[in-house]
Amino acid sequence: MDKYAVLFNYFRQCPYLKNLMSIAAESNKGNTVILPQGASPAVQYQEQFDVNGYYNCTIEPYPSVYEDFQINCYEWYDVNDTNPPQFNENVLTYQEVVGVCDWVKEQNEANNFPDIGEMIVSIECNPFVPQIRYVDPDTNTVGYFITVRLRYVNRTPRKTVEYEFTD
Repeated sequence: MDKYAVLFNYFRQCPYLKNLMSIAAESNKGNTVILPQGASPAVQYQEQFDVNGYYNCTIEPYPSVYEDFQINCYEWYDVNDTNPPQFNENVLTYQEVVGVCDWVKEQNEANNFPDIGEMIVSIECNPFVPQIRYVDPDTNTVGYFITVRLRYVNRTPRKTVEYEFTD
């Protein structure tokens, strides 16, 4: 099972998300609900030229790294869909989205992490507030998303690169 399928199933355990069509539906139905957002650098470069003209670079891994994922708290649908969901039935309220953030915090405190094949250190909402993806004045709805950060042990090996420059 790939990382996104694991995350999809993990977040279905959240009481606020389990009945939401985009989370409860098959992973290939509807819009993608778990979107990669960014990641931290895995290594830092310590480089220098010595007095003899040799280039030396030590590639030093950071102890831990993180990946950010956006979790939609609604289902978006194609306007050509023959049976579109009703937004008022498929959008979490602000308080429910805060409940999702609280659930993530509880999972972190209990060390209950998704098994994505990494040694996870923490899972948290970052920032710890829901964010607005869209506002629809016609239906008087707001679509929220949260950003979840997974921090895990960096297993990137340390290595050294050297070159000699000759003219």
